[in-house]
Amino acid sequence: MTATTFDPALCLARQTLYRFAALSLLDPRVGCWKQLNGLRRGSVLPAAVALIRNEPGAKVKTLALAERPLDDLDPQPVFAALPDSEAALNDEFERTFGLLVSNACPPHETEYINGKLTFQRSQALADISGFYGAFGLQASAQHPERPDHITLELEFMAFLIGLQRRAMEDKSANREERAALCRDAQQRFLREHLAWWVPAFSRLMGRENSGGFYEAAGIFLAAFIASERSLLDVEATPRAAPPTTRQRLQECDGCSLTT
Repeated sequence: MTATTFDPALCLARQTLYRFAALSLLDPRVGCWKQLNGLRRGSVLPAAVALIRNEPGAKVKTLALAERPLDDLDPQPVFAALPDSEAALNDEFERTFGLLVSNACPPHETEYINGKLTFQRSQALADISGFYGAFGLQASAQHPERPDHITLELEFMAFLIGLQRRAMEDKSANREERAALCRDAQQRFLREHLAWWVPAFSRLMGRENSGGFYEAAGIFLAAFIASERSLLDVEATPRAAPPTTRQRLQECDGCSLTT
């Protein structure tokens, strides 16, 4: 999908799924349960999923480690596993992610970089913040969170897609140049800051919350990231990315990470 072959419906569908994925991983104390419960009765999300599942370019040729096939891009299991109250969802959230940064299933990108590589961790955080700043975004003082949190990275991709849509809907002479800039940023951010660690994070959610809401959300996310890699022409990462306190996924034959 290039600026000259801009598909507004596909971009809107992608933006919708990024926002849904981010919403599903928010701390329930900010009110996401009510929003998720409302979405289950709507038609926007199923339409977005159907469009992407029917898009030939969304089917990745070779799945990377811990990614899921396009058939798993289905919000219904996520809604089916949604607890019946905000309090119950919060209980699952705390069991899955802990009250502090979890060693078992951290939702932060740099927790998947070797803990001994402090410079690389700092560089990654600086690069993420640089992406945000380049597009005029700053951390919220009301809801402070590390820039490498999964929800912020997903919301940033939705933001970039929204900028691309607005650029192409504009009538200015440089609209294709602006849209191409946004698409290139999506490709770079996916390659450098999402594709390499999110599938492993998704798999770990399944281990920590087996049969629960976050396992279902993780399956959806791992399928979505695979489809995004295909749409944005991002190659599979050659590295596995378990949290730094754990073994690499391919060295864990027989354990729950490989199932």
